[in-house]
Amino acid sequence: MIYFENEGLICELNDGILLLKINRESKANALNGVTSYAMEEVLNKAENDKDVRVIIITGAGFKAFCAGEDLSELSSSGECATVTPHGFGGITNRLSKKPIIAAVNGFAVGGGMEIAMSCDLIVAAEHAKFGLTEVKIGLIASTGGLVRLARDIPTKLAMDMMLTGRVIKADEALKHNLINKVVSSENLLDEAYELARTICKNAPLSLEFSKMIFHRAKQMSLEDATAYCDIAYRFIEKTADGIEGPKAFMEKREAKWQGK
Repeated sequence: MIYFENEGLICELNDGILLLKINRESKANALNGVTSYAMEEVLNKAENDKDVRVIIITGAGFKAFCAGEDLSELSSSGECATVTPHGFGGITNRLSKKPIIAAVNGFAVGGGMEIAMSCDLIVAAEHAKFGLTEVKIGLIASTGGLVRLARDIPTKLAMDMMLTGRVIKADEALKHNLINKVVSSENLLDEAYELARTICKNAPLSLEFSKMIFHRAKQMSLEDATAYCDIAYRFIEKTADGIEGPKAFMEKREAKWQGK
């Protein structure tokens, strides 16, 4: 089912999985202002849509996931026209309650890598490449790239990539835990969908709370994070899903999740 479509973005929703495809193949799927704000609109809508359980983001074609910002969109004074209220592509400054998977079908550089790193999981085609190349054009990876890279991979590799603008291949990204899995380009979407279907079997509130606690715990002491987790558990065990899950397990049947 078509969820949203314009000249730069195609979104399809099937069985709880929203596929968001950047459709600017002739521009290496670089985002212009219209497409970036369309992604913001779609992700805002999906955030509160119970029919959306998991989101997959990918690019059209086999060459590029996203080449970052379409530099022709820069104003005469150099101002960016693609950063929305939730960052580049509506995602780089977003803590979504929905699990998001990046299916990286080609090179993800600059803002494209920032989009991929903003996702919870990354499945990459074997020919995919990753890099923060902004230093080569006098800019910086300001919409989360520098911050996330510093936290996600070893310091020396992060410094290498940030200072040189070096692009790394998928196998090196996997080696340093920047991504979750490398697959053939032919199997990329199948793998992403399989992962999404596995996630869809789990309780919506459990997924939402797990994501929320995971991200906030990084900013807390161990004692505070543990207390926060305990409070969340005391809440969720009394929800309809929190009651249904253990009951379904004991009755050896599939749980019927309500998201409440």
